[in-house]
Amino acid sequence: MLQFLAISTPFFAVIALGALVSGRGLFGPEAVKVLNTFAFTIAIPPVVVRVMARQPLAELWHVGYFAALALIALTMLLLGVAIGRRVFGWAHGTAVSRAQCLIGGNFAFLGIPLMLAILGDRAAAPIAIGLICDTAIVVPLSIGLIEAGRGSGSVPAIAGRLIRGTALNPFMLSVAAGLALSLSGWPIPEPVDRFLVFLGGAAAPVGVFALGLAARQWTGQEAARGGDARWLEIVPLVLGKLILHPLLAYLVLAVLLRLEPFWVTAGVLYAALPIASNVFVIAERFETGSRTIAVAVVAATALASMSFPLTMWLVAGR
Repeated sequence: MLQFLAISTPFFAVIALGALVSGRGLFGPEAVKVLNTFAFTIAIPPVVVRVMARQPLAELWHVGYFAALALIALTMLLLGVAIGRRVFGWAHGTAVSRAQCLIGGNFAFLGIPLMLAILGDRAAAPIAIGLICDTAIVVPLSIGLIEAGRGSGSVPAIAGRLIRGTALNPFMLSVAAGLALSLSGWPIPEPVDRFLVFLGGAAAPVGVFALGLAARQWTGQEAARGGDARWLEIVPLVLGKLILHPLLAYLVLAVLLRLEPFWVTAGVLYAALPIASNVFVIAERFETGSRTIAVAVVAATALASMSFPLTMWLVAGR
């Protein structure tokens, strides 16, 4: 628990800062949207390009592990959308964003340092594959599904929107650029690398600050309404990410595929991470219920301070 809290403290501190200044006249009602547009379209792509380009993917690849993570993500995302629409009656875009909460973990900010601390240098391989799964499958497919559900049309038209939304967005274009650099073996020129570091450094604090603003706005609205019905929408998202996702990862990796314990541990820890702030960034960008997701991200991160160490002890004996 202490290790998790030590790594996540800056995350909580910036959320608290955003919540503290919310409603004090410093940031207008459009601030969350503006900040997230900057994070989504400007600051995050340099991070993705740089991280992907620096991973020796050809040397670290594990087909079975990647296929398992991708299959789990795809299954939970599609089932989450179907349940959200049919059981909860959510609009298509809202259902997609909330289903993304079930599989979109805070890998870059929390997962990488935690896995390095737990698994050592050998963690480079599952880290690289986890990054690919997140940036090349989870995020682009979520965006594509949101785009595909906008408007109506024939099946080919909907399929076209899905393909365009998945392939032609800042995340996927950044992944493609990073993969090309990784596979080519060409280093990023130092001036370009410095630029990517400088600009990409704004992504996490800006996105998390906006998360604090949005979470405070949501809780303020709920207090004004005098009700707590929408908390019933948040609890399944948090429990699905912290319990269902790692449980499914264990069943697939250990029971079905029978991978060696190292890869089982890596996959379960990857799945046990709390909801990523980029889920909120995307929901805000496409106006698919970001305030509810902001609170789910904060709640999941807080609860993960207990659930992640417990999961780590169960699968790794630490």
